[in-house]
Amino acid sequence: MGKVKSEKINYAIPGDAMSQKEFEEMIKKAEDGPFHTIQKVKTELAKWKAK
Repeated sequence: MGKVKSEKINYAIPGDAMSQKEFEEMIKKAEDGPFHTIQKVKTELAKWKAK
């Protein structure tokens, strides 16, 4: 079985340093993503634990 190629980069593995521009772009992308309130997280966690 072959490996699946992915464009995702694992930043947990040491390697080439990330540029400042790359870092800022990743932050901006994360800021545009979905966010959840603490109450919603607690509710979902309680539902998950009940299963």
